[in-house]
This record gives sequence, structure tokens and C-alpha cells, in this order.
Amino acid sequence: MPWKLFLFLLSSASCHLFVGNPPPLRWHQDITLLIMPLNGDPNAFPPIGQQPFPCKGFHTDLDGPGGDPVASWTAGQNVTFSYVVQSAHSGGSCQVALSYDKGKTWVVVQTWEGNCPRVQTPGTVTNIYDVYQNYTFSIPEDFPTGHRVIFAWVWINATGNREYYMSCSSVNISGSGPVTTTTPAGPPLLVANLDPMKKECYTKEETSVIYPQKYVAGTPVYQAAVALGLECFAVPNPDACGSDSMTFVG
Repeated sequence: MPWKLFLFLLSSASCHLFVGNPPPLRWHQDITLLIMPLNGDPNAFPPIGQQPFPCKGFHTDLDGPGGDPVASWTAGQNVTFSYVVQSAHSGGSCQVALSYDKGKTWVVVQTWEGNCPRVQTPGTVTNIYDVYQNYTFSIPEDFPTGHRVIFAWVWINATGNREYYMSCSSVNISGSGPVTTTTPAGPPLLVANLDPMKKECYTKEETSVIYPQKYVAGTPVYQAAVALGLECFAVPNPDACGSDSMTFVG
């Protein structure tokens, strides 16, 4: 399916939010699976249950033609990605991360706290999104060279069902040294609202997450001036809610 045709079909679908560029893994397949959160879609026919972390399991395509890189980036480069929104869930908070080892480990490179995705009336309960949904981050200058690196965008919505969205794309990164399959050191992703740790790692309704230091240390964090319910991730043991937890590793 041509990419422009896919975007046309996506615009007519009933969806939440989805990275449009760079094209995600399996962009040419079932739109329903691409647009839903990892929690699944109980309203689908038949209903769809929770999908695997990471990437809904799509990262298993990396070794085949479905994992061909869709972008080539350079360490130190500013990269812009964009996504298509139909249900903004009052914004929320987002992170972007990279994995050099096929999704086993992750390193966060930038975080947006509040009003992500952007809505027309920040700080309110709304599904009306801002039409401008481009976001820019910088790949750290000291990051190594990697082939078929996974670029992941993660969103924790502010309102609606307690969900966790993740969209993954395959990219090449030209950096320092030879090609490596070791993910650089840095903060792991915060993972919330998913079984089997949903009761321990959850977010409150009508809140935009302020990430614990473990998940942002040493990386850029952009906090919205106005957002719905900016609030710290206040669970008993937030350090156990990361992509480095043995519940999610590999």
C-alpha cells in the first residue's frame, strides 16, 4: 500500500493517535492494530486484548524486509517527527527513546510533560487537537552507529481510559565508532497502565505525568506552560515501573 494512500485511509479511520513520519513498523498492514494503545481495543470486533511491550510485538520484524530502515539520522542531528491525531485525550505526556538491541533495552532522549499531543485549549478536558503536531528532538552527539535502531514514541494520555501508546519505526543512525547493537546508557522508558504491573504502575485520570528523575536524568525535558493536571508520577515504587524492569526486558 503506498504511504500516501495509507495516510488517507488513516484520516478516515476511528483512531486515537499515531506517528505518521517516520513510517512505523507494519504501516502497510492493519490500521486498527497500529492506532490502538498497547492496552488493546475492547470495542474492536472481535475485541483485541493487551499487546506485547514493546512496539505491540512489531519489533520482531526487524530482521526481515519489514524492518528495513525508513530514515537515516546522524548523531548530533535535530530530528523532527510528526503524528496524526483524532482523539487527543486532553494531551498528556510523551517520551521518545531508542533501542539498538531490537527492543530489549531503551534509552530516553527527550520528554514532553503536559499538552502532548498539543490540544487547542490546553488545561481543559478536550479531544480537539492542534493541527500542528511536529516535534523535534536531538540525537545525542556521542551516540554510536546503529543499523535498524528502533525509534519509539510513547504517550501516556491525560483523560479517557488509563492507557499506554507506543509507536515504533526502524532507522539507521550514523554516529561514533563501528556499528553496535548495544543501547547507549541513559534513562529507561517509564511504562504505566499495563498488565501485569498495572496496579503498581498507573496514572490518575485527568493528569499529565511529571516523570520521576530516573526516567529523564540528563536529557531534555519540556514542560508545558499550561496543561491538564500536571502531577508527579506518585506510585509507591516508581523505580520498578521502567522498561529496565525484568517484567518488560526482552
